[in-house]
Amino acid sequence: MAERKQREQPKKSMPLYGRIFIALGVGIAFGYILNAIGGTHQPVINNHILPFLQFLGDFFIKLIKMVVVPLVFFCIVDAALSLGDINKLKSVGVTTIIWFLATGMISAMIGLFWVNLIQPGKGLQLGTVGSGVKTKALPGMYQTILDFIPANPFESLTSGSMMQIIVFSLFIGFAIISLGEKAEPLGKIFSMLSMVMFKIVDYVIAIIPVGVFGLMSTTMTKYGTAIFGPVLKFILTDYLACLSTTFGIYTLLLIFIGRVNVFTFWKKAFASWLVAFSTCTSSAALPVAMDIAPNKMGAPKDISSFILPLGCTAQMNGTCAYFAVVILFAAQLYGVELSLPQQILLCVQATFLSVGCAATPQIGLVISLTLMTQMGLPLDGYSLVAGIYRIVDQIHTATNSVGDLVATVCISNLQNELDHEKFDDLTLLDQKDGAS
Repeated sequence: MAERKQREQPKKSMPLYGRIFIALGVGIAFGYILNAIGGTHQPVINNHILPFLQFLGDFFIKLIKMVVVPLVFFCIVDAALSLGDINKLKSVGVTTIIWFLATGMISAMIGLFWVNLIQPGKGLQLGTVGSGVKTKALPGMYQTILDFIPANPFESLTSGSMMQIIVFSLFIGFAIISLGEKAEPLGKIFSMLSMVMFKIVDYVIAIIPVGVFGLMSTTMTKYGTAIFGPVLKFILTDYLACLSTTFGIYTLLLIFIGRVNVFTFWKKAFASWLVAFSTCTSSAALPVAMDIAPNKMGAPKDISSFILPLGCTAQMNGTCAYFAVVILFAAQLYGVELSLPQQILLCVQATFLSVGCAATPQIGLVISLTLMTQMGLPLDGYSLVAGIYRIVDQIHTATNSVGDLVATVCISNLQNELDHEKFDDLTLLDQKDGAS
């Protein structure tokens, strides 16, 4: 009888990362087939199939955009309140900002190493390409810092200016903590609103595989495998820089600062990495990471709810590496030699610029174009990169996103608050994704 009941037990559902991985593979295969039989040159594909696939991807991205701003706003306020006192908030906050700047600088330097070693722009024939790219001058460091402060917080919430939203949220958290018991009812409201947003996130997470299928099949239908030809060395250089950061720097940080098992980390972080890689937006991976960090990695919810939304905007290690690679790539295309001091300055600029990046697709493309303009480099060769940016942006975003989890684990351990027993418990991987 017991054996019969055991046989009748429902099978465990496939974990989120498994469903995403299948959707990714099916999307690539389906897109490749569509590309092989005509792609955008085939009227039926271009006018009917491709718009539907694009709709699936856009529908998912729009849901993510709907949830990210209120999620970040309420969670940052709730996280500040959860830390309990101003001193702890200062401790975690200062450590986090220093962490983001240091890892960003290291990533940019790794990008410089690979681009100087491989020299992807040497010997590449550009042919005739148009420059028609309008750019504007980048603000200086002081202006960049001032831009973090919202002139109108409500306008920032409407426009999705993430750093301004985070700054405003922190000020609200500071004020509620300072007011003490008088503001406790307001603090409870923010906590409840944070819980509501996490529930909405559960619904959005359920359709991630559909969105991934739509996005990947659209990309492959449009570009096929031909995109890897002319700029293969650039793609290789960019991927090597990001993978060196992911499996080199992150591994060292997890071992020596986080004091955790790297293989266990990746088993639990892979779903978040795959979402970011598939969608090209850290915002899509944020809800997944905010489930993984406290529930499966043992990071305190107050610390993870503070670091992850902040890191979604302010920690862009993969993008830092990309800035270094693409600027030197453009310089090599035209035989422009950048001195060592210029390259070091590039690392500094890339680090500070990445802090203000929005967690949306294509933002690195826009910022790197303006950075090239500031450095006086021709823009013609960049049209090559723009055509395949989606492919390289996938590894940037995945590197950015998993870096937020690395930061959460390591900083939690520095605060002596990481639950190592929960981190090491692999049975938590069988729990339902999105469970609180």
